Amino acid sequence: MTVFLIAAAVMAAFALALVLPPLLRTSVAGPAGGESAGNASRATAWSVAVAVPLVAAGLYAALGNPRGLEPAAEQAGLAAPPRIEAMVARLAARLKEQPQDAAGWRMLARSYETLRRFDAAADAYRRVVALEGESADLLVDYAVVLGMTQNQRLTGGPEKLVERALALEANHVQALALLGSAALERGDYEAARRPWRKILALVPADSDIGRQIADSVARVDAREAESR
Repeated sequence: MTVFLIAAAVMAAFALALVLPPLLRTSVAGPAGGESAGNASRATAWSVAVAVPLVAAGLYAALGNPRGLEPAAEQAGLAAPPRIEAMVARLAARLKEQPQDAAGWRMLARSYETLRRFDAAADAYRRVVALEGESADLLVDYAVVLGMTQNQRLTGGPEKLVERALALEANHVQALALLGSAALERGDYEAARRPWRKILALVPADSDIGRQIADSVARVDAREAESR
């Protein structure tokens, strides 16, 4: 698995698990007649095993579900893809009426990610950047989704977003990982190793990301040796 695909997989898992909290923090109100999400549970489940029910719960919070987030059995029942699709469509419709809601657009972007609708997710991230301004985390999220629209390639727009992220935060680990992946796509082994080695200086050697990056560097070294 390439570093880009590792990053994309991590992003997908976090998109599933993080889709609820941003809406709850901002207490986004639902459509006319709906209730505020302010009283909804703020607990974040980090396990991917429960992430899809969280997407459903988060969307109900965003849209003002009058039944709230209980009971747990109902949450599990809400995880059916058609139901989630319907909730995402409702959120998109609400944002047409409230286009300045940056938290709502971020929620929509993450929701589209979980549904693998990457073109739509990229459009939503573009809206978030326009409303909130640039941050390293946001630009990296945007870059990963944009890369998925390009058959998992980072050259062009995604790489430029990564470079902008690093201009804001030079030690952003995920941005450094993606920069190396973009260089590897071009066959520039040394340019790929530079940001990856920087990551190795930033993270514990026995961490998951440390082991993954060390493995990627070793693979690049071996590929370069074979090509000589």
